[in-house]
Amino acid sequence: MVINRRRAPSSEISSEKKLSGHLQENYYATYIEGEVLHGTQKGDVIDKNGILHTVKSGKKWQVFLYVYNRIVNYLHLKILQSCLEAFPEDYNQYVKDRENCIAYKEKYIQDHGRDAAKNLSNNDVAKHMSDNKYIEAKSKLAEATILVCDTLKNKDFLREFLCEALFNNTDVNFLAIKDSTYKKDGLFKVFDKEDVLDILSEKLFPRRSKAGRVPEDYNVAGQKTLLVYQISDNKWKNIVEIEIRNDSAKHYRQVRFNMYSKDVLFLLLNNPRCKESKNLSKHLVAYGQAIKTLSI
Repeated sequence: MVINRRRAPSSEISSEKKLSGHLQENYYATYIEGEVLHGTQKGDVIDKNGILHTVKSGKKWQVFLYVYNRIVNYLHLKILQSCLEAFPEDYNQYVKDRENCIAYKEKYIQDHGRDAAKNLSNNDVAKHMSDNKYIEAKSKLAEATILVCDTLKNKDFLREFLCEALFNNTDVNFLAIKDSTYKKDGLFKVFDKEDVLDILSEKLFPRRSKAGRVPEDYNVAGQKTLLVYQISDNKWKNIVEIEIRNDSAKHYRQVRFNMYSKDVLFLLLNNPRCKESKNLSKHLVAYGQAIKTLSI
């Protein structure tokens, strides 16, 4: 049985994004007379003063993709450990039980129709699929994300959590964003780490994702941890999506942390902390504290 429920980008798309990201890092390094750092460290470019910059471009950023051993060695990102532990260590058993669960739902649809399948409760499915690791993992992950969100409601903790995710604590000092999504002027907009953390920790709030609506799948809420911001009285928008990658034996029990460029720029550029700006060249603009702390 071949069941394709791909959520991750294809390897071709991922390679294209990486190449495009590396190209922007090269441009940025040239503009600040710095040097690109190759590898998986958080800093992408080191300037002539030895200061590290993380460079982001494109619509959606993969801030990190961490395995279990890396997550557990962080002080604050470690709260995601329980999300990883929701999944069994045996990938083959997970896939087998996933296929069995979806096959049961597909057979139910064939016999009773899609509308009937939509009304089939998870409890009914779980009773039929006893000792199913796929169902068990989804249920455990839903419980884990409740605890993660409760922890991230603490603003001080959230700030440190974001510091580890974006800047690897004290390793990186600046965030440079190629603006192709908000004002779309193609400029590199540079922000001091402290401004980024102050603004994001103030404006973001944790939420859990809603349950999916695919009748063939076992749909459970809370499979992602979200960080959202308020755009109107009753409307919130995702800016961070944290999920567990489990789409292949190579990429199994990994935490993926994604951010949306347009929303990050919206929050940073419309905050009083970054109201002041300075053109450093025809390619670079510094905002807020970066005007004083960035020396190129």
